[in-house]
Amino acid sequence: MGLPKIKQPVFTMTLPSTKKAVRYRPFTVAEEKLVLIAKEGDLKDTINVYKQIINNCCLDQIDVDKMASFDIEYFFINIRAKSVSNIIEATIKDHDDGATYPITIDLDKIKVTESKHSNNIKLTDSIGVVLRYPTFEALTTIETTSVGQENKVMSLMASCIEQIYEGSEVYEVSNYTRSELEEFVSSLGMKELGLIKDFIEDMPKVYVDVTYKTSAGKEKSIKLEGLQSFFV
Repeated sequence: MGLPKIKQPVFTMTLPSTKKAVRYRPFTVAEEKLVLIAKEGDLKDTINVYKQIINNCCLDQIDVDKMASFDIEYFFINIRAKSVSNIIEATIKDHDDGATYPITIDLDKIKVTESKHSNNIKLTDSIGVVLRYPTFEALTTIETTSVGQENKVMSLMASCIEQIYEGSEVYEVSNYTRSELEEFVSSLGMKELGLIKDFIEDMPKVYVDVTYKTSAGKEKSIKLEGLQSFFV
């Protein structure tokens, strides 16, 4: 006779980019060990662990490799809040007096900024692109490659193109190589390139507002952005 298994509770959250509701469970002790191991590795190892845990804990069909980076951050934070605790005790260094102060981060109060840019960008009167937000894979590849900064920017922009259209003709990027897409990006003028850059730079970010009081009795409020800011 097999040993009994504890039934895990099921929660629901809404993905910021798609507004799609997904069900998930808390992570187990084995998965918590993965998180602890990831902290000792590099950025790529950490992100791979986050993706693995989301794959394990999500009870609906998702493609984690195609998820926007902020979707993965938001999803993991929600799983962590339900698995361990929604409260994180941390410290922060004040920029004015240089002292370190305790802060409390409530993961239930995590929010996601709204983008002001449409993903459908008209480059000319007849040519346009439909963009997607960069994945963690794209961002980490850019960070870890040794190519020049300009080539990194071109590569990132190319990875964010989902469709190119000219009038009623639509070109699906899956039918073209990365070098062809990068060549297309390289052919753009500075104005057109700036439109794509604005979309990427304005992509939603996961954040939380926290407050603390200095030794002089002054209360301050700061905004922490990004997953690494919450789990220092």
